[in-house]
Amino acid sequence: MIDFGALKSKKNLLGFSAGVDSTALFFMLLEAQVDFDLAMVDYRVREQSQDEVLYAKQLAQKYQKKLFLHQAHKIERDFENQARIVRYRFFDEIIESHNYENLVLAHHLNDRLEWFLMQLFKGCGLNTLLGFDKIEERRNYEIVRPLIDTSRDEILEFVKKYHFYEDLSNQDIKFLRNKIRKTYATLMIKENKQGILRSFEYLLQEKNILYPKEEVFKIEHIFYFRKTSLINNLSLTDRLLKKLGYVWSKEQRKEVQKQDFSICLGSNFLIDSNQSYIFVTKIKYPQIIMNKDFKNWARRVSLPQKIRKEFFGLLQEKKVILKDLHFNF
Repeated sequence: MIDFGALKSKKNLLGFSAGVDSTALFFMLLEAQVDFDLAMVDYRVREQSQDEVLYAKQLAQKYQKKLFLHQAHKIERDFENQARIVRYRFFDEIIESHNYENLVLAHHLNDRLEWFLMQLFKGCGLNTLLGFDKIEERRNYEIVRPLIDTSRDEILEFVKKYHFYEDLSNQDIKFLRNKIRKTYATLMIKENKQGILRSFEYLLQEKNILYPKEEVFKIEHIFYFRKTSLINNLSLTDRLLKKLGYVWSKEQRKEVQKQDFSICLGSNFLIDSNQSYIFVTKIKYPQIIMNKDFKNWARRVSLPQKIRKEFFGLLQEKKVILKDLHFNF
């Protein structure tokens, strides 16, 4: 039995592709009488994408749903990672503009196992191996994955009475995920679903013990938390970056450690720290010029160098006042 309780009486946005999984979730949400609208990204890399967009428009019109559609620019390299960045940036914009409370995604048990095996092959720790949770907090909304304990076969059994599109690129085993799906994951779940579910449950319990939840403070767009162990610091930094819509690479994670949590990631994200706290934020004020009084104050309270412009920008826009910034460093 799929639990849609987290979506009831909420404003929900469904990430839709017209494929098997999101189409199944579309009709499951209808049957469960959950209110939702649709968001879709057209990457324009396959001929059938026009048909998929048309189908989404038809469903939206028939069932009186709003459809937010983004036509992505051509992605030249690292398609999966760049597509994910484009997708979540679009979702974030829609959610912020229209005050949605949940982003509903169709990730299922097979996705979960495929991710686990991919990270296992790469050599990752427990936090990365487990990947995504059923409910994941973001900056101003939650990601909800109602199908996370449901197998692909169960989804196919449900959706066969509806029209959907199959992405043929999913059969290309030159992509590691497709190779894992074809060679390992699908058969493993067919033969061992309940055992795999129990293992994920136990691993999640152990993860929560190993990575205890630390209090996170927030001033407008800036998150910060007290330094503890390296493993907790990395875990919480990773979680906050995901909240902000950024997924770091293994190499970036190593560089963050090397730079003692004081580094810019890409051109839009910043991690900074002093002896007591680690700060994580999306950069909003890259060009702002700080005045002398603020610089003196920042030195007195040991505010780290890289994050100072972000706090000064908030002061200039009168989003905070100086007496609100009690860090007790």
